[in-house]
Amino acid sequence: MSDSSTTLVPKRIFIEPAEREQMEKRITSWMIEKGWIEPEISDCVFSESGGRRITRKGNTHISGCEPDHDLAVNGFCVEQFDGKNVFTNLEGGLESVVCPGCGEDIGEEFYDMTGEWFSGEGNPPVPCPACGKSFDIRDYLLEPPWGFSQIGFTFWNLWDMTDEFVAEFAAVLGEPVQVVWAHL
Repeated sequence: MSDSSTTLVPKRIFIEPAEREQMEKRITSWMIEKGWIEPEISDCVFSESGGRRITRKGNTHISGCEPDHDLAVNGFCVEQFDGKNVFTNLEGGLESVVCPGCGEDIGEEFYDMTGEWFSGEGNPPVPCPACGKSFDIRDYLLEPPWGFSQIGFTFWNLWDMTDEFVAEFAAVLGEPVQVVWAHL
């Protein structure tokens, strides 16, 4: 069995450090108060700074089912970045990338497009190689989805996540999120 993660990524790319800290505290406090994660930091995630273990109650609430495992890696952590960041599905790659303008699948070209966007100042529009029109990088339709933000909220080895929980999480966070699944 391989490890996986689900990251909830705000749809805003740039978020000031103080606001990122507030988001982290708000979400973490909310999930601790609900009894969905343990308050103590442990080595339950793949992160040098550790994370908080997901409780049985949390697993049931977040995924909608009883956990059938007792894994060493089964936790929640928050990742913050000072510069741009892209949350990807890691080893899975992209199945398709559809231009919002022309509808063409630009697939493999998107990796270079992302590199150019990443090295550009601010949030430059990204031109489609098929039609030449430029769009916000978040407007391209990626399958599976990626997230573009300076903060991500990652749940390790939580096999599923209900739409209800994602909506509840976004409401507490105060903005919409992109769900990004990854497998190691």
